[in-house]
Amino acid sequence: MEKDVVKKKMKNYRKADTESKAEMKKDAIQSSDEGIQLHEEEQKSLQEKMKKLNEKQQDLAMN
Repeated sequence: MEKDVVKKKMKNYRKADTESKAEMKKDAIQSSDEGIQLHEEEQKSLQEKMKKLNEKQQDLAMN
């Protein structure tokens, strides 16, 4: 009977450990996704700036 209690406790421990690891991985993925989104927004902003600079350069070349 005592072995059953120990087995049950070990099973619960492993389950909690697995859930904890899954949650940490989920958090890491979310953090990574946020970093990617920030990078994409920054890249888009820089592309807009480049476009405006190119337009200004063309305007100056024509004048």
